[in-house]
Amino acid sequence: MNLIPFAGAIISCLLAISYWIESKEKNLNTKENQFLQDHHHPTLIQSENRFLYRYAPSFLFFSLTILQFHIYAEFTNQIPLFPVLYGIHIPCLLLIGPLSYIFFEDMSGGGFKKIRSYHFLPSFISFIYLFVVGLKLFSWSHVDSLVHDPTYFDHTSIVLFLGLGVLSIFGYTLTILIRIFRWKFDLNGTIDSSFLPFLYFMSYSLLVVTLFVTAQLFFMEIFFVACAGLTFLLAYVLLLKINHKEFIPNFKKETRLARYQESRIKGVDTALVLQQLEELMSSEKLYLNEDLSLAILAKRLGINTHQLSEILNSKLGCNFRNLINGYRLQESARLLLEQPQMTILSVIYASGFNSKSSFHKLFQNQFGLSPQKYRSKLD
Repeated sequence: MNLIPFAGAIISCLLAISYWIESKEKNLNTKENQFLQDHHHPTLIQSENRFLYRYAPSFLFFSLTILQFHIYAEFTNQIPLFPVLYGIHIPCLLLIGPLSYIFFEDMSGGGFKKIRSYHFLPSFISFIYLFVVGLKLFSWSHVDSLVHDPTYFDHTSIVLFLGLGVLSIFGYTLTILIRIFRWKFDLNGTIDSSFLPFLYFMSYSLLVVTLFVTAQLFFMEIFFVACAGLTFLLAYVLLLKINHKEFIPNFKKETRLARYQESRIKGVDTALVLQQLEELMSSEKLYLNEDLSLAILAKRLGINTHQLSEILNSKLGCNFRNLINGYRLQESARLLLEQPQMTILSVIYASGFNSKSSFHKLFQNQFGLSPQKYRSKLD
């Protein structure tokens, strides 16, 4: 059973090396373009991308490697042989949350604008505390004291760091899930095929974290179950990578589309736009204008055509033409019932339509009756 975390550490190490080589190759392929971009438009993000963000997946799996080696050393009572592992699991635990978020950004074809250096401060602070402040002495001759003497560390602080690490993982995971659910339900089902596989993956990952927490606090007997769960997950990822298969099929393609759609309406008060749209249609009856276009309506609303199109698709589930035809059909139905003296042709043009054939087809589809039969409801 003790070999489970050891096997997990080996697999994590292989994944870290694999992602490092992959990132190195990408870096070499884009080195010239990146140099030109950095030379003319240097930014903080680009600077950080060169190292931390570019190799974030490797750092993530390397952190998991150290964490599992620590678990193995604890269960086999080998901590005195590897004193550097005594407290290193805490900074690594605090790294998993932000690194996982960057890994998600990489998986989904995004940038790293939502992650800044301060996200890594808890890990850095815990490292300083453990290995500079918290340790009175740190040498091979004091291994027993490091491992057995509780006065070397403030136990309350250690528990707080561990708790912060767990909360960090849950927090970043929750942030990822919120974004995925928003892309799924607010952007017209953009990530349909990859939504459930990603949800299964995240649910399984949270289950593993929950098992580790439960084992640490209440029931150590399930600790190996948690280790086995993590090892299985890492082995699955490694097998997919070896076989050059997508971790989650279609995920990057669909999330890139979702990001594009999200960026078009970012910063737009969609509720206000919809309210103004309703006012324009009800008070000014813009739909009666035969020449009304998407560009004209967007200009009246103070947004561009791409933003209006996306708002209509994501919030109302229709395109511009369907929206206007819907208003015109309602107007024609009202005229048919309230103005019996008007001919059908007059109703058509008074409703904003300029084609008799298209009107009859649309009216039949909308109401299930021809205009003549619909009007006969008055008799």
